[in-house]
Amino acid sequence: MSQKTIFLSIYNGIRAKNFFHTDTYREMVRDAGLRLVIVIPSSKLEYYQKTFGAVNVVFEPLDIVSESWFGRLLAEIAFNAFGTRTIVFKQKLEYWRFKKLSRFLVKRAINILLTPFQRPVRRIIRRLDGFVAIDPEVAALLDKYKPDLVLAPDIVFPLDRIFLRAAKRKGYFVIGLTRSWDNLTSKGVIQILPDKLILHTTRMKKQAVKLVGVPEKDIYVSGPPDYDKYFKPLTTTKEEFCRLLGIPENRRLILFAPFYDEFTGSAIIMMNALTRAVKDGRLPSDIHFLIRYRPATPEFSPSVIEESGHFTITKPCSMFFHVKNRAQAPTKDWEFSPADVELLVHSMVFSEMTINTYSTIAIDAAAADRPIIGIRYDADSDTKPQNSVVKIADAHDHYRELEQTGGVALVHDNDELIAAINRYLEHPELDRAGRHKIVSDQIEFTDGLSGTRIAEFIRKQPEEDSIQKRYK
Repeated sequence: MSQKTIFLSIYNGIRAKNFFHTDTYREMVRDAGLRLVIVIPSSKLEYYQKTFGAVNVVFEPLDIVSESWFGRLLAEIAFNAFGTRTIVFKQKLEYWRFKKLSRFLVKRAINILLTPFQRPVRRIIRRLDGFVAIDPEVAALLDKYKPDLVLAPDIVFPLDRIFLRAAKRKGYFVIGLTRSWDNLTSKGVIQILPDKLILHTTRMKKQAVKLVGVPEKDIYVSGPPDYDKYFKPLTTTKEEFCRLLGIPENRRLILFAPFYDEFTGSAIIMMNALTRAVKDGRLPSDIHFLIRYRPATPEFSPSVIEESGHFTITKPCSMFFHVKNRAQAPTKDWEFSPADVELLVHSMVFSEMTINTYSTIAIDAAAADRPIIGIRYDADSDTKPQNSVVKIADAHDHYRELEQTGGVALVHDNDELIAAINRYLEHPELDRAGRHKIVSDQIEFTDGLSGTRIAEFIRKQPEEDSIQKRYK
């Protein structure tokens, strides 16, 4: 039986999580009529073959350094020429971190001069992309496998753009996807458009039409496959989960994720404030905090937290890989195991509420219908601007949308945090309408079938009329 060959690249752990750990991948590998050719970093070949290998899957190791100099220059212009609050903030963030005033002023000038003319700017940037050299090794792999279609799992990721560029230039049919809910507002002008674009929600579809210039007919709305897990039966009970983590079964859990990037100072101060609140009776004695790092957050010594039997620190992922170049990941790359994914789901659904800074955990909480407390203060008075939660959250278009639903209770100091915890413990139904609004806006589909929808859509592509138009 002839197989339909699908060619794609997976170049870091976040993309891997959203593909390998969803029904999109599971459905595709179950289909004997499909063959998947997946290009990956060489450092992960053995791991991927062992963990995700199947008879109809071929892993091709390829270590890409970066785009050409002109490609990198064009990407810089494309990023800074985009007119959203998020881009303006990221320009400021770079200045706060590296103090390069001339570079900051050039980027601000690009933004101010070009953002009023988004349509012509998009056309010019996409035309200029035609002069960016395609990667010869990627082109050779495409020639080797001659796929029926090419998937770009993240159309804004530089390495995916390298594959997208080569595939489009060589005449292959390309389906693009986005990794997350903020990709269309926070990554700049999309340089290369796929033939079809799969998006999570109708909200993102409107953004793609307005901000990216994608024709509505070329967009398919599927739902985000990595949230399907919240609409399926659980694989364990709360009692089993608590026993696994060594937590007394009668404790009420609170998922606490106070970290931003590599900064831990404010988080430690908040944890100690909560410890004292439990000791002096301002918080109930039967609560237990599950501390959740971000993958990029450096671990801190438990000795910096005041002694308490009400905290358990969990790690979001347990596997890290060497990064050979910054195009793949800024500093380090990680992979989520199936157990890591289950840890997030169970931590969420067995908790009474979640507390987080600027994070997608808020959407996970809404999916599980758990109250959401948003930290909007810097507990550490010495917090630098680039680490300031106060500055970060308000400057991002996608997170402002989230907060405007009324589904997130914002707190501005430790006393407000403690008060919000008590309020939600007593009345978990508060702000439920806002959480439902978050689900409607950011997830849309609650049937647990988003991954299946994506796999089915991919199976049917390219459509006959698309083939005829391409080779007419």
